[in-house]
Amino acid sequence: MPTFTVLTPHYSEKILLSLREIIREEDQNTRVTLLEYLKQLHPIEWDNFVRDTKILAEESADLDVDEKTDKKTDDIPFYTIGFKSAAPEYTLRTRIWASLRAQTLYRTVSGFMNYSKAIKLMYRVENPEVVQFFGANTDRLELELERMARRKFRFVVSMQRYAKFSKEEIENTEFLLRAYPDLQIAYLDEERPRQAGGEPRIFSALIDGHSEMLPDGRRRPKFRIELPGNPILGDGKSDNQNHAVIFHRGEYIQLIDANQDNYLEECLKIRNVLGEFESYHTSPKNPYSPDGAKEFAHNPVAIVGAREYIFSENIGILGDVAAGKEQTFGTLAARSMAYLGGKLHYGHPDFLNAIFMTTRGGLSKAQKGLHLSEDIYAGMLANERGGKIKHTEYYQVRPSPPPPRRPLVPSAPRRRPRADSLLRTRSQCGKGRDLGFGTILNFTTKVSSGMGEQMLSREYYYLGTQLPMDRFLTFYYGHPGFHINNILVILSVQLFMYTLLYLGTLNSQLPICRYTSSGQFVGGQGGCYNLVPVYDWIKRCVISIFIVFIIGASPSLLHLVLVSLSLALGACR
Repeated sequence: MPTFTVLTPHYSEKILLSLREIIREEDQNTRVTLLEYLKQLHPIEWDNFVRDTKILAEESADLDVDEKTDKKTDDIPFYTIGFKSAAPEYTLRTRIWASLRAQTLYRTVSGFMNYSKAIKLMYRVENPEVVQFFGANTDRLELELERMARRKFRFVVSMQRYAKFSKEEIENTEFLLRAYPDLQIAYLDEERPRQAGGEPRIFSALIDGHSEMLPDGRRRPKFRIELPGNPILGDGKSDNQNHAVIFHRGEYIQLIDANQDNYLEECLKIRNVLGEFESYHTSPKNPYSPDGAKEFAHNPVAIVGAREYIFSENIGILGDVAAGKEQTFGTLAARSMAYLGGKLHYGHPDFLNAIFMTTRGGLSKAQKGLHLSEDIYAGMLANERGGKIKHTEYYQVRPSPPPPRRPLVPSAPRRRPRADSLLRTRSQCGKGRDLGFGTILNFTTKVSSGMGEQMLSREYYYLGTQLPMDRFLTFYYGHPGFHINNILVILSVQLFMYTLLYLGTLNSQLPICRYTSSGQFVGGQGGCYNLVPVYDWIKRCVISIFIVFIIGASPSLLHLVLVSLSLALGACR
């Protein structure tokens, strides 16, 4: 199995939700806190979490059980805020539970660190002689598993503002490093200029959970590389990725946003996904010899794309629309475009051939204004330089339906807390989307503005003049043609409505020729206007529009019917 790195850029996204943010009312009119909202979305998981917290409290003797107090009254604090004692270990559990169900960096890190668990599991199962060698010495066995996981996997978070974090953000970052010591954080460090009036010195630094603590509460960097100047020249995200690329290790890089999630079931497929790069079996011949040149004639795989599961799809109609858009573009369109050779790189969670991409233009472009959609330029560069872009289907499976709600049993036996009380158990590489009208409008504006800026770039000129006709048409309709098609559709609908208004005015002001039921012209109609064929055309257009709407909505209606039937069968069982 090759070595790979997960790279996540971070700017100001939430690392871990504070207790104030969880229990504070956002709006005085709604009177609903974030915790209450999450409890309504995940009722069964909240019940499991409360039961586990009560068991922990009873085992640690933190609860003063009074026989005179009603048990239901005593449980009110647990079911309201998740704890009764204000001890940090209990409040932190509630913060983690809420953060794992919101769009936070902690959720991203906890999800993608499952790669380490998956590598340990596969190494242990596929090499039983290792387990036999260590025998009953579980500590040495665990050290061997951790050594293999560190060899094959690395997680780097590029925190652009780490040197300027507030006290709360520093505490949350330290909690991340204590929970996941192998997590590595790249950031920009700044020093005073050597001469008065000069520019400050900028360093690209790297720390992890094993770094030495300094007296000021920060950690001593393991690596510190001086840069020729401030690398933040564009909109920030692409520069943040590019300055942290030097800390990646391995042949491949997976680019991840700070609002994504991953699951152990998907992490077990990582070796299959990396096998899509077709580099497991290479020819030993010299590629510059006549015989070896034929075997190396095929284009290398530069990018392997994957689907995303929008885990915010159940949060209102806007989340459902965002999930449907991802299903349409990220799955159906990307599948067809990859087959036809017109797919590019659209961000995350795509895998990149690090050796190919870092030597041929980098992961993204960073010129301010022009490169508003920075990720797509990596796909353009890969296409222009002979790289192939593929799309995987198996890296994401359908979400499992939620279990039917069952009443709590008050006399349940004592047990240890379950792992799923804090962690979600889905089998996708998840992603969150914006769920407000304003943020969705801003995102759409960014995508369309970025597409307009792309049409000014030289990469579009090269692709438009060099691609063959089949790939060019796929590239055109999947990128600028999509927006141009939307403009044409809107203008055609407006023109159609103006035409209907004009014909309706003619129908009320002018004499219209009449026909019999058999289609014969009625005589004696001098000076009439023959608009009957036009009205027949309008009727056919309206009927065809409704037919297209019904055909377009039929997959959604069928999916809704199947989900309703499955839920009904689950409730009956």
